[in-house]
Amino acid sequence: MGIGKKKSWEEQERQKLADLYRYHQKSMMQIAMSILHRKEDAEDAVQNSILAISRHMDKLGDIEDYRTKAYMQTVVRNAAIDLYRKNQKAGISYEELIVEPIDAFDLEKVVCDSEEVKRVLYAIDTMDHDYREILTLYYLNEMKPREIADVLNRSYNTVRSQIHRGRQQLLKSLEGLR
Repeated sequence: MGIGKKKSWEEQERQKLADLYRYHQKSMMQIAMSILHRKEDAEDAVQNSILAISRHMDKLGDIEDYRTKAYMQTVVRNAAIDLYRKNQKAGISYEELIVEPIDAFDLEKVVCDSEEVKRVLYAIDTMDHDYREILTLYYLNEMKPREIADVLNRSYNTVRSQIHRGRQQLLKSLEGLR
């Protein structure tokens, strides 16, 4: 009886992952292509990101939720950058790789009407990419630093430091918006 429940849970997780992939497939490929510029490499990056996402299915909400989309975009972007680095293509700096996709979501459009939440999200959205990414995963996706380190392929201590520094920058930014 316990085995049947486990199998059912595993099947549900597989189905959710398949549904997530079907729903976000186009944007995942666009992000990977914007970094790698080769269809085969982009497909590899998407596949690698699906594997990474499968390890953290408990952190994902509804398929259409903006936090899920943000999480999936972050994982794909990092998988593509990792693959780019492994392929050692010359001529493009790391900063040039971090390009927001054309259809990047606007966090403020999907957030509830609370002015305070809008202010916080606006402040996060205007931050440096690394801090924006870390704080989005930490606060919006409610991931733990170890999980973020795994997803972003960074050391645990680096992630903790970035959360701390990002939080300090966020507080300063919020004081400036008052």
